[in-house]
Amino acid sequence: MVLASLKFTLETEQFEVVTCSSPIRALTMLPDRDFSVIISDHKMPEMMGLDFLVECRRIRPEASRILLTAVLNLATVVDAINRGEICRFIAKPWLREELIAAVRDATQRHDLAVHNLELQAEAIRLTEQLREANRALEARAGELEVRAPRQRKARSEAGAR
Repeated sequence: MVLASLKFTLETEQFEVVTCSSPIRALTMLPDRDFSVIISDHKMPEMMGLDFLVECRRIRPEASRILLTAVLNLATVVDAINRGEICRFIAKPWLREELIAAVRDATQRHDLAVHNLELQAEAIRLTEQLREANRALEARAGELEVRAPRQRKARSEAGAR
Protein backbone atom coordinates (compact mmCIF):
# COMPACT_ATOMS: atom_id res chain seq x y z
CA MET A 1 0.00 0.00 0.00
CA VAL A 2 2.79 2.43 0.91
CA LEU A 3 4.64 1.79 -2.37
CA ALA A 4 1.49 2.16 -4.46
CA SER A 5 0.53 5.37 -2.67
CA LEU A 6 4.01 6.87 -3.06
CA LYS A 7 4.19 5.92 -6.71
CA PHE A 8 0.78 7.37 -7.53
CA THR A 9 1.39 10.60 -5.63
CA LEU A 10 4.83 11.25 -7.09
CA GLU A 11 4.02 10.24 -10.66
CA THR A 12 1.10 12.69 -10.71
CA GLU A 13 3.76 15.35 -10.03
CA GLN A 14 5.83 14.16 -13.03
CA PHE A 15 8.52 12.38 -11.00
CA GLU A 16 9.90 9.19 -12.48
CA VAL A 17 9.35 6.56 -9.81
CA VAL A 18 10.92 3.12 -9.43
CA THR A 19 9.51 0.99 -6.62
CA CYS A 20 10.90 -2.11 -5.04
CA SER A 21 9.32 -4.13 -2.26
CA SER A 22 12.64 -5.69 -1.21
CA PRO A 23 15.45 -3.51 0.17
CA ILE A 24 17.94 -6.27 -0.67
CA ARG A 25 16.82 -6.24 -4.31
CA ALA A 26 16.77 -2.43 -4.32
CA LEU A 27 20.43 -2.37 -3.26
CA THR A 28 21.33 -4.48 -6.31
CA MET A 29 19.70 -1.85 -8.55
CA LEU A 30 21.69 1.10 -7.21
CA PRO A 31 25.06 0.50 -8.90
CA ASP A 32 23.44 0.39 -12.34
CA ARG A 33 21.23 3.45 -12.14
CA ASP A 34 21.46 6.97 -10.77
CA PHE A 35 18.67 7.95 -8.41
CA SER A 36 18.12 11.53 -7.27
CA VAL A 37 16.08 10.56 -4.24
CA ILE A 38 15.78 7.32 -2.31
CA ILE A 39 12.80 6.93 -0.01
CA SER A 40 12.57 4.13 2.52
CA ASP A 41 10.13 3.06 5.16
CA HIS A 42 11.81 2.69 8.53
CA LYS A 43 10.34 -0.71 9.39
CA MET A 44 10.69 -3.32 6.68
CA PRO A 45 10.76 -7.12 6.86
CA GLU A 46 14.27 -7.74 5.46
CA MET A 47 16.13 -4.84 7.08
CA MET A 48 15.51 -1.58 8.85
CA GLY A 49 15.10 1.47 6.66
CA LEU A 50 17.99 3.27 8.30
CA ASP A 51 20.35 0.35 7.59
CA PHE A 52 19.10 0.34 4.00
CA LEU A 53 19.71 4.08 3.61
CA VAL A 54 23.19 3.79 5.15
CA GLU A 55 24.04 1.22 2.50
CA CYS A 56 22.43 3.42 -0.19
CA ARG A 57 24.70 6.26 0.94
CA ARG A 58 27.73 4.04 0.47
CA ILE A 59 26.67 3.09 -3.08
CA ARG A 60 25.11 6.41 -4.19
CA PRO A 61 26.43 9.14 -1.87
CA GLU A 62 25.01 11.95 -3.99
CA ALA A 63 21.42 10.64 -3.77
CA SER A 64 19.18 12.39 -1.28
CA ARG A 65 17.70 10.04 1.30
CA ILE A 66 14.25 10.29 2.91
CA LEU A 67 13.05 8.10 5.76
CA LEU A 68 9.36 7.39 6.30
CA THR A 69 8.45 6.47 9.84
CA ALA A 70 5.35 6.08 11.96
CA VAL A 71 7.30 6.53 15.19
CA LEU A 72 9.77 9.37 15.30
CA ASN A 73 11.95 9.48 18.39
CA LEU A 74 15.12 11.39 19.15
CA ALA A 75 17.35 8.30 19.07
CA THR A 76 16.13 7.44 15.57
CA VAL A 77 16.67 11.00 14.36
CA VAL A 78 20.21 11.22 15.77
CA ASP A 79 21.13 7.80 14.42
CA ALA A 80 19.71 8.63 10.99
CA ILE A 81 21.57 11.91 10.78
CA ASN A 82 24.87 10.46 11.99
CA ARG A 83 24.84 7.17 10.08
CA GLY A 84 22.76 7.71 6.99
CA GLU A 85 22.87 11.46 6.43
CA ILE A 86 19.14 11.42 5.94
CA CYS A 87 18.06 14.72 4.43
CA ARG A 88 14.44 14.44 5.53
CA PHE A 89 12.08 12.52 7.78
CA ILE A 90 8.43 12.17 6.86
CA ALA A 91 5.97 10.97 9.45
CA LYS A 92 3.32 8.46 8.45
CA PRO A 93 0.64 9.13 7.53
CA TRP A 94 2.16 11.90 5.47
CA LEU A 95 0.55 14.95 4.00
CA ARG A 96 0.59 14.87 0.20
CA GLU A 97 1.95 18.44 -0.05
CA GLU A 98 4.67 17.74 2.51
CA LEU A 99 5.80 14.64 0.61
CA ILE A 100 5.89 16.44 -2.72
CA ALA A 101 7.79 19.41 -1.24
CA ALA A 102 10.27 17.06 0.44
CA VAL A 103 10.93 15.18 -2.81
CA ARG A 104 11.32 18.43 -4.76
CA ASP A 105 13.80 19.72 -2.17
CA ALA A 106 15.65 16.40 -2.17
CA THR A 107 15.83 16.44 -5.98
CA GLN A 108 17.30 19.95 -5.90
CA ARG A 109 19.79 18.83 -3.25
CA HIS A 110 20.86 15.94 -5.49
CA ASP A 111 21.20 18.24 -8.51
CA LEU A 112 23.35 20.64 -6.49
CA ALA A 113 25.52 17.78 -5.21
CA VAL A 114 26.06 16.48 -8.75
CA HIS A 115 26.80 19.98 -10.04
CA ASN A 116 29.28 20.48 -7.20
CA LEU A 117 31.05 17.23 -8.14
CA GLU A 118 31.22 18.39 -11.76
CA LEU A 119 32.69 21.74 -10.68
CA GLN A 120 35.25 19.98 -8.48
CA ALA A 121 36.28 17.76 -11.40
CA GLU A 122 36.59 20.82 -13.65
CA ALA A 123 38.70 22.62 -11.02
CA ILE A 124 41.01 19.60 -10.81
CA ARG A 125 41.30 19.49 -14.61
CA LEU A 126 42.05 23.21 -14.84
CA THR A 127 44.58 23.01 -12.00
CA GLU A 128 46.42 20.27 -13.86
CA GLN A 129 46.38 22.34 -17.06
CA LEU A 130 47.82 25.26 -15.10
CA ARG A 131 50.56 23.04 -13.65
CA GLU A 132 51.45 21.85 -17.16
CA ALA A 133 51.54 25.44 -18.44
CA ASN A 134 53.75 26.46 -15.50
CA ARG A 135 56.14 23.58 -16.17
CA ALA A 136 56.34 24.56 -19.84
CA LEU A 137 56.90 28.20 -18.88
CA GLU A 138 59.65 27.27 -16.40
CA ALA A 139 61.35 25.11 -19.05
CA ARG A 140 61.16 27.96 -21.56
CA ALA A 141 62.53 30.43 -18.99
CA GLY A 142 65.40 28.03 -18.30
CA GLU A 143 66.20 27.86 -22.04
CA LEU A 144 66.20 31.66 -22.26
CA GLU A 145 68.52 31.95 -19.27
CA VAL A 146 70.99 29.60 -20.97
CA ARG A 147 70.78 31.47 -24.29
CA ALA A 148 71.03 35.00 -22.84
CA PRO A 149 74.69 34.78 -21.73
CA ARG A 150 75.66 33.19 -25.07
CA GLN A 151 73.86 35.93 -27.00
CA ARG A 152 75.49 38.69 -24.92
CA LYS A 153 78.89 37.09 -25.48
CA ALA A 154 78.28 36.81 -29.22
CA ARG A 155 77.20 40.48 -29.37
CA SER A 156 80.21 41.68 -27.45
CA GLU A 157 82.55 39.64 -29.68
CA ALA A 158 80.87 41.08 -32.75
CA GLY A 159 81.25 44.62 -31.35
CA ALA A 160 84.95 43.99 -30.67
CA ARG A 161 85.66 43.21 -34.27
